[in-house]
Amino acid sequence: MKTMSGLMPALLTMALFVSCSPGAAPDVREETTVTRAPAPVPKTGPDQAWENIVAEGKKEGTVSVYAIWASEHRTALTQAFKDRFGINLEFTPFARGVEMAARAQQERTGGLYVADLFGAGSSTLVATLKPLGLLGPVEPLLVLPEVTDASLWTGGKFPFLDADKMAVGMIASKNAYVIYNTDLVKKGEIAVYKDVLKPQFKGKITLNDPSVTGPGSSFIANLALYIWNQDEALEFLRQLIKQQEAVIQRDPRLHVESVARGKFAVGLAAQPEVMIELVNAKAPIDVGIIKEGAFVSAGAGAIAVPSKFAHPNAARVFVNWLLGKEGQTVFARTSGNASMRTDVSREGIHPMFFPSAEEKVFLDTEEAVLYRSKIQGVVRDFVQEAMK
Repeated sequence: MKTMSGLMPALLTMALFVSCSPGAAPDVREETTVTRAPAPVPKTGPDQAWENIVAEGKKEGTVSVYAIWASEHRTALTQAFKDRFGINLEFTPFARGVEMAARAQQERTGGLYVADLFGAGSSTLVATLKPLGLLGPVEPLLVLPEVTDASLWTGGKFPFLDADKMAVGMIASKNAYVIYNTDLVKKGEIAVYKDVLKPQFKGKITLNDPSVTGPGSSFIANLALYIWNQDEALEFLRQLIKQQEAVIQRDPRLHVESVARGKFAVGLAAQPEVMIELVNAKAPIDVGIIKEGAFVSAGAGAIAVPSKFAHPNAARVFVNWLLGKEGQTVFARTSGNASMRTDVSREGIHPMFFPSAEEKVFLDTEEAVLYRSKIQGVVRDFVQEAMK
């Protein structure tokens, strides 16, 4: 019998022969273990939910936007959003919020759902569209963390304009309630609102129509709510019309252009977007710094969504993109106003549309929006009576 010690040399020789034989398969088990690619991990949670929304939005292909935004503004948003997601923005432009509200109501009455998003002033959205039952909640549409993170918004609070969270104020715009032609009026000559009642300004004032929704009605309402009271604000309006022979204009562009051309020395309640455009074009106009305080609102930079969408997923993509840093950067740059987001640069935005250090600031609230809507009828009747 052979012993184990006798067998070992023979076994070792056989093993060596096998490992060195040309036809022998090498042992690659260790190499296979090292180079094998890891199995893909399925995406779950918010990231996957967002990707699904984007994919469905691309299938829908379009977002229908009803807005009072300027053409340059609409073009920039359309191009940037298309480049980012491959989804079209189809704008239906309106000169005034009241026209947009009438169109939306007419469509709803006819059972049509065309708009995916409304872009207008806070009064149009909160005091007109919302009471008509045309709006739905915005908050359920918000998906991206950079949008919902309150710390990225001014004051550490997401800028809802109403308690039901149906409207969002995206920008902080100093209202141009007193503008003047710099060739005709000296800087600081109008320091308080009642300075426009001085004799030298008689026949030289134009007022944006306060009898309709817009800067004119918000001007008188804010004077009544924050500066004086309703009776004193209406008396101021009466003196503008009767004593100073102020010319009321309804076209927001002509209102500002008439001051820029020198037809009028002073303009009251200018449309901010038109003012920004002409200032950038080096027109001889400026915004007065008024001691009583500056009103800061969303201007035309507020959005809301309908209760039923034509393109639900594409609309959701647009809302999240628009309220994110990228969308707000485009919106702020092209609108000429500062975003409510703290991470969006103010470079290129004219400083006259920021409150100065010495100015008291009044921020827009739902209470103010509803008050403006309430007093508008009173102002309309008052203007008609004063013009007789």
